[in-house]
Amino acid sequence: MRHFQLKGHIATLGAVILFGLMSPMCKLAMQHGAIDGLLLAFFRVSGAAVLFWFLSLFMAREPIARKDWLPLVGMSLCGMVINQFLYVLGIQHTAPTNACVVGTATPVMTFILAALFLHHRVTLLRVGGFLLASVGALVLILGSGGGLSGHPVGDALCLLSQFSAACYFVFFGGVLRRYHPVTIMKWLFLIASALTVLPMGSRLAALPDATLSTHEMLAVVYVVIGGSFFSYLLLIVGQQRLAPPTVAAYNYVQPIIAAAVGIVLGLDIITWQKCLSLLLIASGVLLISKSPAKVQQQKN
Repeated sequence: MRHFQLKGHIATLGAVILFGLMSPMCKLAMQHGAIDGLLLAFFRVSGAAVLFWFLSLFMAREPIARKDWLPLVGMSLCGMVINQFLYVLGIQHTAPTNACVVGTATPVMTFILAALFLHHRVTLLRVGGFLLASVGALVLILGSGGGLSGHPVGDALCLLSQFSAACYFVFFGGVLRRYHPVTIMKWLFLIASALTVLPMGSRLAALPDATLSTHEMLAVVYVVIGGSFFSYLLLIVGQQRLAPPTVAAYNYVQPIIAAAVGIVLGLDIITWQKCLSLLLIASGVLLISKSPAKVQQQKN
């Protein structure tokens, strides 16, 4: 059992390190404007779709029930299209650390939606946690003055992307539990690619004329392979071996990784607002997670 859990800890730590590197790598890929946020997000979802479909060739085929196709489209919209496109656009306009700090607010948003729609019991401890995390998000957004310190517009886009992720977790749990994770991922990324390929037409047509440096090309490759494909695979291994609160706790490693790499690459700086915001959001999520409550099982 201890060896089983150790694998889960190693996999989860690997996943959050890969996720933490996403923000500075996205920033590096878009540094000179040859690739913008929308195009990078499309590369991320379409590249991940190809990789997950290739992986599925080595697994038993798992058919999707007819009743689950509409929820799958909703999942793809919330978890892939809106979430990932807004997140990458947000990174384009803010600092890498800001994007990761805002990402720690996802459990708070999930709590709010679960309380409203899934009969998640509301307690004073949870409300206090929500207020702390909300103040933390406001400190970060209002304290971003542009440049390396971040920008309110980018922070707000990242916050909206996390709200979309919270919708993904709350409203589609039933479908997630019915299929193998690789089956879910291959269809979600494929649907997202299909939904976004036409709007990306003009950007894709202009791509051959763009000039990318070696660093920018390597950053794009990382976003697709490391930040999307391998990170999701490692996260699945962690989720299978560890309790959800343990997996969630690793989320706070991401801003540390993003800040360290961003500073080394000259893409980020540390400010007191960022540190205070991370402390407030982390404290809020801790209060919410310390008050267990029963959630009515959703049937999709």
